[in-house]
Amino acid sequence: MNIDQYLRLELNAFSQDQEAERILSLADKTANPLEVLELDAKAWLHGKVDEKDIKASYRKKSLLLHPDKCKHPRAQDAFEMLKKAESELMEEAKRNWLLGLVGEARISVYKRKNLIKPTATSTQGVALPDPVKASQEFNILVASVKVETRRLLKDQGQRDTLRLKNEVERKKEEETRVAEERKRKMDSDKQWEERREERVGDWRKFIKKGEAASKKKKRKTDGPELLG
Repeated sequence: MNIDQYLRLELNAFSQDQEAERILSLADKTANPLEVLELDAKAWLHGKVDEKDIKASYRKKSLLLHPDKCKHPRAQDAFEMLKKAESELMEEAKRNWLLGLVGEARISVYKRKNLIKPTATSTQGVALPDPVKASQEFNILVASVKVETRRLLKDQGQRDTLRLKNEVERKKEEETRVAEERKRKMDSDKQWEERREERVGDWRKFIKKGEAASKKKKRKTDGPELLG
């Protein structure tokens, strides 16, 4: 192996480790597949993501991170995150929901930067910084939308967690109510069974009393026979 081949291999290994570390670092920051796949600015500033861009980014990064090629100790974890990001973005409903959230973040950022009016509900027609002539301003704008999207995703996650917690609590309450109702019914059935003999005895007494009253009434109605 000559020096050029060696340097190329070292550079490739360095790139693999860098990419693995970048993706793994996102695990504690955001669950946004747009960031995992590093899609370009049009996703953040225009809300547009093409399936071909998703596939191209996944293909490029998967070649770097595949556990058979990448020597990073957590290459498998990074590769799994990459696969999950690609799968989520290829799902149209999930992609549209995420782009809607990015749109909310974009509106919020544009309002703070006075790019749109405080009452605006859209970012269409906004004059954006030139990515070449005003690259720093452009990149700051993209970064700001990313950060705001992270915040919205975190809030959404907290709301989902709270909703799940409430659902679990409601389920427990319903299970407790059903269990108590079942117990009351069992106790009632048990008492009903235990008082069966008592009820049968009461019924027999009632029947006998009725028969005795009926006989007495009959004797009274018949009266004494008249002598001729």
